Amino acid sequence: MLDTLYKISEHNIRETYLTGQIVYVPEAGEGKYLHLNKDEKFEYYRIKYETLGAKDGTDFFCAEKLRLDLEKKFQTTSAKLKKNPLDLKVRQELETNLDSYLKFANAVQGKSQIVRNFLFFSLGKYMKGDQGLPISPCEFTQKILNPITIATSGLTDADSKLAWAANIQIFTAYELGFTMAGYCK
Repeated sequence: MLDTLYKISEHNIRETYLTGQIVYVPEAGEGKYLHLNKDEKFEYYRIKYETLGAKDGTDFFCAEKLRLDLEKKFQTTSAKLKKNPLDLKVRQELETNLDSYLKFANAVQGKSQIVRNFLFFSLGKYMKGDQGLPISPCEFTQKILNPITIATSGLTDADSKLAWAANIQIFTAYELGFTMAGYCK
């Protein structure tokens, strides 16, 4: 499959892709971009179409697939941790999920904004307390600084900037809450 994508990228073909757009949702007080539907496929909160060349289109589809896999891991770990919050093996998955996200961030560095948008994620639904955790809250803001910098570098859309700003506040509260509760050492 990867060979096919590389061959396609060698041709100067431009196609229109459904890419979505990062938005700030005032009612929720956070930014939103995408979520998994019941079929475990991405749905975008705001539909946007972009015309991309073959290389950017290939990068987009690869990043979308990797991000989809990450989102599934986040939700699986969250569900396991909700069932048994003291399970040390599952708590280790939190660290693994964060490490996977950080590797993904490094992989999309230098790519187009459409690709870097996949670094955006929301923790708002996990802050309500009715779900488990998707990633480790320990030293979270320090670890996520580089991915945020990668994602927002050169960002010009005002709504996307506002969405990131709102989510950074949530990230800080996520870490602080669990640290104060003694979850992090």
